[in-house]
Amino acid sequence: MNEFFSKKTVIIFLIAVLLSLILAILSAVSGGRISPIGSLINIITKPIQGVVSNVTEYFSERADRALRYDEAEKENARLREELSVVKQALREREAMAKENEQLRAALGLRERDSSFVFEAAEIVAKNADNWTRSFTINKGSSAGIAPDNCVITSDGMVGYVSEVGATWATVTAITDTTMEASAIASRTRDVASAEGDFELMSEGLFRLSYLPRNTELLAGDMIETSGVGGLFPKGIVLGSVVEVRNESHGISKYATVRPAVDLDKVNHVLVIKSFQITE
Repeated sequence: MNEFFSKKTVIIFLIAVLLSLILAILSAVSGGRISPIGSLINIITKPIQGVVSNVTEYFSERADRALRYDEAEKENARLREELSVVKQALREREAMAKENEQLRAALGLRERDSSFVFEAAEIVAKNADNWTRSFTINKGSSAGIAPDNCVITSDGMVGYVSEVGATWATVTAITDTTMEASAIASRTRDVASAEGDFELMSEGLFRLSYLPRNTELLAGDMIETSGVGGLFPKGIVLGSVVEVRNESHGISKYATVRPAVDLDKVNHVLVIKSFQITE
């Protein structure tokens, strides 16, 4: 039934258009004077002409609106593309700024020890769970990086290289339970062992073990690598003391230490590929 009325409406509409055309032709032929037949047709078609005019105007507005919408969509797409380009440029600029910062740090360290050979790298993945704390960097053996290389920033030590691929390497963080380095307190010159601790790792801290019972170490004292054993260079900042505690056996003390480097925020590092061992 609906289809019938729909077809009927179309037919009526077409007839109205046809009559309007006939009226226009008659008017043109008669020089603007409309005959009685023309007047009758005009009376019949006048309401329909209004409908035709309204319909034409409606679809014209819809067409204009659709055109404006398409233009707005194209403009939005162009703006989104431009914004993406700007964001990428900002990311690249930030990466360059971070790399430059690390290179300046490398120059400062090289002034202190000309034997240091560095490789700048970017952290591309971070792994932090209940058992380990490590990073993946975008440089590997093809850049001369090897296991046990010391990894630092301008603030201090991040960790050491524990696994190497051709174009990547895994860096074990200074708070990881497998971490161990010979350390010394900058002020008191107490020699101790910097070690990762399972309980402290969740707090972002590590342990300074085997301190003498009479240590004068205080909260805030800086801890650095001692260079003993030759695994890591001497004088690399490890962190600052948070608290000094007694060991359960009472023979010695230990300290909890906060890394000098914010491991949650670090993105660019320097790998010390080689250095001269000093005592």
